[in-house]
Amino acid sequence: MGALPCEGGAFSDWPSRMKEGGLVRKRAWIVVAVLLAVGLAAGFKAGRLGRTKSDDEAPAVRVELPERGDLIESVNAPGEVEPRNKVAISARVMARIIELPYEEGALVTKGNPDADPPVLPSVLVRLDATDLKAALRSAEARRSAESAQIEVERARIESQRAQLEGSRASLVNAEGDLQRSKALYQSSIVSESDRDDAQLRCEELRTQVLAAEHSVAAAEAGLTVLQHNLEAADAEIERARDAVGYTTITSPIDGVVTRRNAKVGELVVTGTMNNPGTVIMEVADLSQMLLVVQVDEADIGGVKVGQPAVCRIHAYPDKDFKGVVDSIALTHDFGREGNKYFKTKILLAAEERAIHSGLSADVDIQTQTHTDVLKVPSQAVLGRPVDNLPLTIRENNPDIDVRKAIATVVYRFINGKAVVTPVTVGASDATHTVIRSGIAPEDRVVVGPYKVLESLLHDQKVRDEREVEKKKAAQEKAKSGEALH
Repeated sequence: MGALPCEGGAFSDWPSRMKEGGLVRKRAWIVVAVLLAVGLAAGFKAGRLGRTKSDDEAPAVRVELPERGDLIESVNAPGEVEPRNKVAISARVMARIIELPYEEGALVTKGNPDADPPVLPSVLVRLDATDLKAALRSAEARRSAESAQIEVERARIESQRAQLEGSRASLVNAEGDLQRSKALYQSSIVSESDRDDAQLRCEELRTQVLAAEHSVAAAEAGLTVLQHNLEAADAEIERARDAVGYTTITSPIDGVVTRRNAKVGELVVTGTMNNPGTVIMEVADLSQMLLVVQVDEADIGGVKVGQPAVCRIHAYPDKDFKGVVDSIALTHDFGREGNKYFKTKILLAAEERAIHSGLSADVDIQTQTHTDVLKVPSQAVLGRPVDNLPLTIRENNPDIDVRKAIATVVYRFINGKAVVTPVTVGASDATHTVIRSGIAPEDRVVVGPYKVLESLLHDQKVRDEREVEKKKAAQEKAKSGEALH
């Protein structure tokens, strides 16, 4: 029998090759299994990484519990500090300054005549009185001339009265002669011409008496005019004396010279309707200071005299000054931009430090206090369109006014999500707003940051920034531990 075709030929090693092929296939399946396992592990890891990355992309927010306490409504307004009692010293006569005894910052007094010994007022300004004294002497001379003229007129009137009495006596005598002439004429003793002469004499004397009476009356009227001129002269003297007295200006109040605008030798002028005149200096009582603020017309309704206030003077940023509303203007003024404001004066509490006049400041006038209320930071209170709220939230919700297009809401932090929650708000101050209903004291509320709040959506994933910080700290601690190993 001959040899098999494969014997010693190509298939002579077939059994060994079959053995090797099985080994190869086995190895291939092992490789496939390993690759599949690696792929699944990589996919799982990739999915896990993807999920972690998505969670890390959720915005970090500040979460706080509502705060229960007091809330003070206030009105803020800008203003300037000025003394409560301030006097501008001006001249009442036109004259040249010859003396200014006090410099700026000097203490002055209005005097006290009842003190023992009496305290004289401080002389602030002395003016040149030469011309005014000359005017006084001239007025006194005119008064003397008027007085002398009155005496002359009185003597003349007495003379006229004496002449009048003489004329009246002559008239009486002439009337007697006329009666006798008429009787003699009836008896044909005297002629008709004699009777007519007597009649004419009586008429002339009557005319003279009437003229003398008018002259005396005119002279008496002229005497009255002279007496009025004398009174005018007395008034002119009094005015001239006052003018001389105005050349010495004393302090009208106890205080400090806060400003001196003039110098010795300058001519001061009096004020007119269009010209306020020369303000020589200012004296102020710095023991009582006011903050004069401009309260907007929209806020003035809640401001009342006696309300407490907290004042912040820009020159003293480390201290708040207490005050009280002292007065409120009854009429408005206009600001630079045309807005209406009411000038309101805040009396500052007495302080040990001196507060300079003219300092810029602002004030919070405490108009109303709400006690034991639930409040949240004001930036946590947002407005959202009612139609954009989920039906389950807006339907039959007492905190949503269906007549309005915008609902007032806050976002509660629940299970890593921001849940929109309608609320009813009350008063607010500079930082917080009262929540009347809609949330409970134990609800965690998203309060910031504002750039996240303004675009926050209902059921959006968010992270508590405290938890984020804890996680970062744990990761950094783990990395530092691995570095040590």
